[in-house]
Amino acid sequence: MKVKKIFEKAKKLRQEGLSFKEIGERLGISKSTASLWLRNIELSDKARERIQDLGIRGRERAIRTNRNKKYKEEAEIIKKIENRFTKIRGIDYKIACSLLYWCEGTKNKSNTSVSFTNADPEMISYFLKVFRGSFSLDEKKFRALVHLHEYHDAEKQLKFWSEVAKIPLNQFNKSYLKKNTGKNKKENYPGCINIKYSDSKIYKELMFTIKKIAKI
Repeated sequence: MKVKKIFEKAKKLRQEGLSFKEIGERLGISKSTASLWLRNIELSDKARERIQDLGIRGRERAIRTNRNKKYKEEAEIIKKIENRFTKIRGIDYKIACSLLYWCEGTKNKSNTSVSFTNADPEMISYFLKVFRGSFSLDEKKFRALVHLHEYHDAEKQLKFWSEVAKIPLNQFNKSYLKKNTGKNKKENYPGCINIKYSDSKIYKELMFTIKKIAKI
């Protein structure tokens, strides 16, 4: 079939509202060739609507495909993790506590307290769970300091962190307020909390456990 004849057929198909991909598949030419030939062809409203509809459906199809791919991938990961955890009888709280402290705890030679800071409520909740499960503690020795921005409702956030940490409000120090220009306001950001427990022996035990883990 001569090029001119192919072009005329392509032109007609385009005017009927077929996409470059559809035209290429019907006439055995590449999508890029169809685009080069036909990009300046005038289209009727009906043809333009069909092409736009194809684009919308194509994007929706791509979104569904990507979503299904994501769900399948996550399901496989979850199954892998579940299989892994069925072989583990339990997590050693002191090891878990030490690893978390290694990441987010205050560590220096002059330190005599356990001091842990984070903005993730789940992290704070879990650290305190394994910390309390690892040592015999006096709950009255806990102290908390919340770092907030000026746009926060301080009373609301203090109550929130008190519930997360299971530490009464009368053991919270005065909140530290950070100035904020308003340009980088974080939606749903709960602020940051520092949990402190004064006990040099517990701090030393955590640090020696960390050193032992590092050598393994």
